Amino acid sequence: METFDFGQVKGAKDEKDILDAVKKIVALQKQMNSPTRDGMINALSDAQSTAGKEIQQIEYSQGDTIPTPWMCFPDRDLYRKLSQYQEGLRQHCVKKIGEKAFEELLKRLQK
Repeated sequence: METFDFGQVKGAKDEKDILDAVKKIVALQKQMNSPTRDGMINALSDAQSTAGKEIQQIEYSQGDTIPTPWMCFPDRDLYRKLSQYQEGLRQHCVKKIGEKAFEELLKRLQK
């Protein structure tokens, strides 16, 4: 596997967290390209476990202020949330390694 310079990252735990977040961004994108109800719920739930704070801020800024169980969302709302959660994961990573390093890592992992 190719190595990547994480720059500002402090320790293996943060490196693992960033790689995990990028993989979850890719999983959300796969659901955007070919959605299934269970797949969207799983991808959203996984993303929330990594970047809950950033995702919550995005949800609130876009008017999603009432916590609701996944099973109560119609498919169209689950689909809409995919991009919100991608953005939350992106912000999570950018806070840790900066935008340039994040974009480079994302490009490498999507190949």
